[in-house]
Amino acid sequence: MITKKQLAAAAFVIGLSASMTAQAGDIVVVVNKANANAIDKDFLIKAYSGEVKNWPDGSTLQLIDQGEENPMRAEFDSDYLGKPLPKMKIIWAKNTFTGRALPPKVIDGDDAVKKAVAGNKDAIGYIGKSSADSTVKVILK
Repeated sequence: MITKKQLAAAAFVIGLSASMTAQAGDIVVVVNKANANAIDKDFLIKAYSGEVKNWPDGSTLQLIDQGEENPMRAEFDSDYLGKPLPKMKIIWAKNTFTGRALPPKVIDGDDAVKKAVAGNKDAIGYIGKSSADSTVKVILK
């Protein structure tokens, strides 16, 4: 028989899980405030697939990815890039092996990504929408 305490604990865990899932859907793509390049989702896909290495103004793209353990990474790959994380790993393994492109720099955590983007005019990364602030510029939602 399930006690009221067990039922309450289960309800709390389910509620917490639903809350975390809802928050994970709020990802924004950010760049340095001084970056004047305008891009669309197609450009983002090509950049994070290694097909494009430069910003429209010719400067070198500095891609930043969250760590594989971060649920935001899988969601970004799926929702923004249209490919699951395992497929993106294969793409970057091929790019690296053939010398076509180097994979994005992995910097885990919204604060660390914001700091890296704020410190590099050519950097692009993604963070949770609620973490966006005046230190970076949101270019895609």
